[in-house]
Amino acid sequence: MLLLRLIKTALLTAALLPAAAMAHTWMTVKIATTEYAPYTSEEMEHNGYMNHIISEVFLETGVRAEFIYVPWEDALEGAENGEYDAISYGNYVRDREKTFWHSEPVTSENLVFYVNNESGPGMWSGLNDLNDYTMGVTKDYLYNNELSRYIKEGKNISTADTDDDNFNQLIDGDTDIFPIDELTGWYLLQRDFSEAERDKIHQISPLVSTVTTHLLVPKNKEKRLVLELFNRGLNNLKEKGELDRFKRLLREGYYQTPEKPVNFDRR
Repeated sequence: MLLLRLIKTALLTAALLPAAAMAHTWMTVKIATTEYAPYTSEEMEHNGYMNHIISEVFLETGVRAEFIYVPWEDALEGAENGEYDAISYGNYVRDREKTFWHSEPVTSENLVFYVNNESGPGMWSGLNDLNDYTMGVTKDYLYNNELSRYIKEGKNISTADTDDDNFNQLIDGDTDIFPIDELTGWYLLQRDFSEAERDKIHQISPLVSTVTTHLLVPKNKEKRLVLELFNRGLNNLKEKGELDRFKRLLREGYYQTPEKPVNFDRR
């Protein structure tokens, strides 16, 4: 009951805060995040596209978001242990609901397969079509419900530490196929790989799925307020149509590594 009263009081206070007062925050949340350009990155404006949205969402309720960059597995462990209030960010995956709340959806993104031109499949219609191919996956990532189960049960799975490592293996022919967020895949290939390297792989159809993205909040009663405040702020921004502004900035190339600019007109 005490927690419920605190949540109601905090939400009522946030609702009454004028926009000008948002700069004077009453609470700070510590959010574990990773390098996953252009969505999250310490080198980018406002910590990347997704973290920019999350910061503005929390400001709607007078809360300041502090981002701490750690490897993904450390983010998960630290949040579960109470070191962080939330994680930015994760796709919706049912298996994660045992330990984390998913916020209301922030964006929708496409999950796709890249393949090696010579060894990869030309197309696919079901995951069983991929049984004879070696799939590269990134350590500790949960992609979506169906693909996560396939990876867990699969025999021809090669795990790498980073998405760039997986692209290198795919380009070299050490793996045949690699799932990744469509925008992230395109961005990393443009930023970190030569045209000759990019020419050795390609994206195949159909896409794996369209997934929703969420702030992940560890499931304990002390963090419930964080979830409630975030959802309230997110709904406020959606009602104002503000999420379209972030998407426009993304398309215009606002979120990128300054030392390695990418031409978004190529998309």
